[in-house]
Amino acid sequence: MAMIEQIRNRQGLLLAMIGIGMLGFLVPYDAVLALMGQGNARDVGSVAGESISAIDYRMEVDERRRLGFSGDQLQDEVWADLTANIVLDDTYDALGLEVTDAEFQEMLFGTLDSPYMGRAFYSNGENKAFWQQNFGAMLTTDQGKMNLLSYKRLIIAKRKKEKMDALLTDALYTNSLEGKYDYINTEKKAEIKYVAKLYKNIKDDEVSVSDSDVKRYYNAHKNDPKYQQTEGRDISYVKIPVGASESDIKAMEVEMETTAEDWADADEAEAFAQAANGGREDIRNLRLAQVELDLNEAKFFSEPVGTIVGPYTKNGQLQVAQVLERTMVPDEAAKCRHILLSAKNAKDEAEMAALGARADSLKRVLRNGGDFDDLVQRFSGDPGSKATGGVYDFFPKGRMVAPFEDFCFDKPIGSVGWVETTYGVHLIEVLDRRSEVEEARVAFISKPVAASAATARDAYAMASEFAINATDKESLMAAAKEAGYATAEANSIAPGARAIAGIRDAGEIVGWAYRSEQGEVSNPILTSDFYVVAHLDASKQDGVPALADVEEEMREGAMNEAKGKLYASKMDGASLEEVAEGIGETVKTGRDLSVKFPTVRGSGASTEPKVAGAALSIPVGNMSSPIVGTHGVWVIAPQKVTPAGTKDSYLEEQSTLASRARTNFPFTVLNTMQKAAGVEDNRRQLN
Repeated sequence: MAMIEQIRNRQGLLLAMIGIGMLGFLVPYDAVLALMGQGNARDVGSVAGESISAIDYRMEVDERRRLGFSGDQLQDEVWADLTANIVLDDTYDALGLEVTDAEFQEMLFGTLDSPYMGRAFYSNGENKAFWQQNFGAMLTTDQGKMNLLSYKRLIIAKRKKEKMDALLTDALYTNSLEGKYDYINTEKKAEIKYVAKLYKNIKDDEVSVSDSDVKRYYNAHKNDPKYQQTEGRDISYVKIPVGASESDIKAMEVEMETTAEDWADADEAEAFAQAANGGREDIRNLRLAQVELDLNEAKFFSEPVGTIVGPYTKNGQLQVAQVLERTMVPDEAAKCRHILLSAKNAKDEAEMAALGARADSLKRVLRNGGDFDDLVQRFSGDPGSKATGGVYDFFPKGRMVAPFEDFCFDKPIGSVGWVETTYGVHLIEVLDRRSEVEEARVAFISKPVAASAATARDAYAMASEFAINATDKESLMAAAKEAGYATAEANSIAPGARAIAGIRDAGEIVGWAYRSEQGEVSNPILTSDFYVVAHLDASKQDGVPALADVEEEMREGAMNEAKGKLYASKMDGASLEEVAEGIGETVKTGRDLSVKFPTVRGSGASTEPKVAGAALSIPVGNMSSPIVGTHGVWVIAPQKVTPAGTKDSYLEEQSTLASRARTNFPFTVLNTMQKAAGVEDNRRQLN
């Protein structure tokens, strides 16, 4: 009775617990967590203060997958679409951009050109016919109609973005004045004599730079565009293999040997192989040329039909194969060898005549017993065939240029002669031809060479030991070196990265890097091929970098600044020769220096805008004061300036400028709008 009384007193709590239990059966787990403010309820980002929940993001990714889209970049594409639609939605409305039902129908079943449709569905004519039939079939069932509505929502969003991009591209314009100055800045050129002392040729111990000098330089230059950072992480990591051990491989070989024995006794060889492959059929039509370098697979053509070959390892797979049949199939192909006498200009009749005469001479040498291979090595300009003595093994029609191919297929075997092509003159010997070739139909049973559970546990234990014992980067790298494990670095890892240097499936590593503090060492993280133990070297934020992140560059800048001041005071003299003698350099000549291409060729320095400006502005015959440039200190004396001249029209320059600007203009505009909207990507929290 006392227990019944307690239940009565707590019936409200009991009903609540029963309700939560029933909710677990009726509502997905993620949604229950969402109701409690956990799990997928957290935001994965925001745009202009508008949150994007993990549920919405994951539902969109799942929807794309349900529609048949896949690939490593799918999640990034979904994120880009979600954020772009939020940023551009008001712009679409303001511009009146819409996609009508008639336009949508034309995109699916008509000839309306859509880059997205061409990329995602209609990559070639056969695909277009397939998808048009597929879209039409969707209209016949309720589920198909729902799928078509999902495709429609995606395609319309992509089409609006295409229209926006087209408007932006078409809006770009350059006028004749811009074209004129681009022409002048390219064609107006100066020739100078100069003396230069490059910073890289000045010893560092000639100047003294303190930490306070570096900090001062940093404060003066930290806002320079070249130093601006994008959000990223730098890591160092150790790769601990999770490969199969010798005992693992031996156990797999024993298993595959048993499979091979059973296969040999099976009544239905193809059905047995498909079942052994987990329902996947793996039957290939092969020719000897495709497998002759593999000692195992060459047996497909030397052993009787029905022979079981293997087990053997190839491309990370342990496999056995059975030859189902061998047949002769049509295959028109020719074999030849040649010597290419390369032409500088194949349209030059005199040059081609001279090459033809040389080919005749080589032909006579061959008739008199000359060695073809020796002549190939001495005279042929075709590096692709030199290693094979000029031989092109059996090749089908349509692969070579017409004159070469016609000779090989039309002339009798053994013929020697020469033909002209755009490459020059080819001296050719026809070695063989065939009209059919033997083809083997082979079934394969394959299993990936993978570590056993015990081996994987051992690898995890080793990785855990690394993670536990490593207190910093130095101890982690030292332990890896002692154990003989590979190490690597990955820098400037973007928030949404799916791969990093040396690791394809790196999503979990990236997530860890963005959740951790600089200096942390990770727990073991499993990838497809190995465990990773990582150290977070640097955590970089958008905008102005911290001094610690760019200290090396800032110290170099401060050093160059000090070197510039030092040599600007040293490079004083009445003539260039006197200046050169004072610093141990020589007087040199620089030509074709322009505003658009401000590089003094042959100087060893890259672009020097200050030098180019001075060369085009100082009167010819005068000598400049020391110019502290980007890569060194210069004293110049213009010798002559060649004016650009005038043109009736600058349309070519206008078109080039506009074309160059259009290349990434839509992306630049969207990127600017996204920055202004404060797009925040926190998807890494899902890893």
